[in-house]
Amino acid sequence: MDATTVLFVCARNAGPSPMAEAYLNEVGGPNLRAFSAGLDPDERVDASVLRTLQAAGLPVDGLAPKPLEIFTLPHAPRPDVVVTLTPRPLAQPAPAWWPPKRHFIWSVADPGPAGGRAAFAEMFLALTERIDRALADGSFAREPQSVPAV
Repeated sequence: MDATTVLFVCARNAGPSPMAEAYLNEVGGPNLRAFSAGLDPDERVDASVLRTLQAAGLPVDGLAPKPLEIFTLPHAPRPDVVVTLTPRPLAQPAPAWWPPKRHFIWSVADPGPAGGRAAFAEMFLALTERIDRALADGSFAREPQSVPAV
């Protein structure tokens, strides 16, 4: 059985989306693959994001901002689930695979590069709670029975 592909999208792909990618890849098991992308990606993931993930014991190797457009390439994974972490609309024109099978919009505040340790810890906690809830209620399952609003 193929793994469910989850794509987390935020504005810079330097804050909440790589954090969500790292966490879901760690806790999601073999039937889930997480990726992240940004609408206007930064050059690097925020150092505070990397410190927060490392403090939680999560691997950070390979985390790097990527543009959403990379997921329109023929060899790129096609997401089954897209979780938008920004209020900005996704790229226009939409990727060929849009709309995905499931699309969730989660409001997660990104403290940005100037955010302090507590702000990033709060963002991480908000993301892990949402992801844990989505895993528990089947929102990320390959063939969900019924998907509640998240």
